[in-house]
Amino acid sequence: MEILWPTLGICVLVGFVFFVLAQHWQRLLRNQNVTIRRLTERVRTLQAIDDPEFRRRLDESSPSPLEQVFTFSLRLSDRFWRETLKATAEDLSFIRAFGSFLGSVKIERWRSHMVATISEVLPARQCAAWQTRSLDCYFEKSSGYEKLTLWEVPVARVQNSERPPVLELALKELSIELCAHLLPPPTNNGPAESAGLDEIVIFRVPLDSTELLEFRKQDPLQGSDNGEPSDPYRDRNFWRAFYSHSDEAAGFEWQLWIRDLAKKAEWERWKILESPGHAVEQNAQKRSKATSA
Repeated sequence: MEILWPTLGICVLVGFVFFVLAQHWQRLLRNQNVTIRRLTERVRTLQAIDDPEFRRRLDESSPSPLEQVFTFSLRLSDRFWRETLKATAEDLSFIRAFGSFLGSVKIERWRSHMVATISEVLPARQCAAWQTRSLDCYFEKSSGYEKLTLWEVPVARVQNSERPPVLELALKELSIELCAHLLPPPTNNGPAESAGLDEIVIFRVPLDSTELLEFRKQDPLQGSDNGEPSDPYRDRNFWRAFYSHSDEAAGFEWQLWIRDLAKKAEWERWKILESPGHAVEQNAQKRSKATSA
């Protein structure tokens, strides 16, 4: 009996130690299994990213970045209405009573679509109030003939139910166009209305900086020493540009501001870099001035 109890105590102690060790190893194995499962899921996720179909769905569900912002304004003089459109005094009274007058158009070009915000003055019969409206446009890449009417004003009164002659500002995928849809001259075959409307493109403004190069002007909202556009490689605001054109004979003038946010992001990424040669040249000029003084 004297040996039995110590032996039994040792067995209980050894069994308890093995029980504690078993619980510890069980927890370790369970944690390892969870870790292995998580790593397996991550590997599957990484493998799924290489799937082109998954990338396409991810690209479609991600927010579309804003790439460019265009601000367009237009001024039409009395010569435009009287000589270019051949509007009579009666037509001008009709335009003032029923037509809205364009203030500005802001166009946001996103990766997937375009958004146009039009600000216009309502007709005088409606207290000449300002109105702002927005239009979303999704152009088909395969078609180059789609357009979105931004602004339209009737230029003459007609006596039948057919579409009246109008002045139209339209947005296309790569340009803004001002067109006039006018009645053709009267003929001996019947009234002019029966022949339909003739389309006259008054001007076209491309929405591409390369095609707009000849219309580049100094931005009136920015100061300049010599009145010329600054060097885009030295100007930190080279992502902003201003273009304008006027035709006094036709009686119109347009202005276009472009904010290229892709170029701005590029500048923000590399603005800390500066050409060493340019800095050395500036230091040499400073030392030369100091020596001559």
